[in-house]
Amino acid sequence: MNIYRCRFVSACPNNNSPIIYDLTIESQTMVHVEHITTACAMHKSAFHEAIADDLFERFGGHQTLTAHHHGVDIETRRGFGIPSGTRLAKRVSVGTTVFEKGTCAELAHEAVNGACA
Repeated sequence: MNIYRCRFVSACPNNNSPIIYDLTIESQTMVHVEHITTACAMHKSAFHEAIADDLFERFGGHQTLTAHHHGVDIETRRGFGIPSGTRLAKRVSVGTTVFEKGTCAELAHEAVNGACA
């Protein structure tokens, strides 16, 4: 596992105030540092979630983007979904619902949290 961390600044698209972002990328493959810094620098002014979506599209892996803006801590995570075909390794109880070992993890997750839109 390779872990890359980068700090960069982007202006708020609403009031142009600077926002400091901290990006963490966890990847099984190598990501060129120059590609990360260039991609982050391209975001001169953008909303947090749009930046996170773009960086995830470019680099994949598991990504966390954090910032503090107007007294609000913002954290977005990308790439942490349940891999397709994953099965529960043991019996799991959530409230009154019981999922047996071997149940499709995606189905159990959807049953508890609602289907993905």
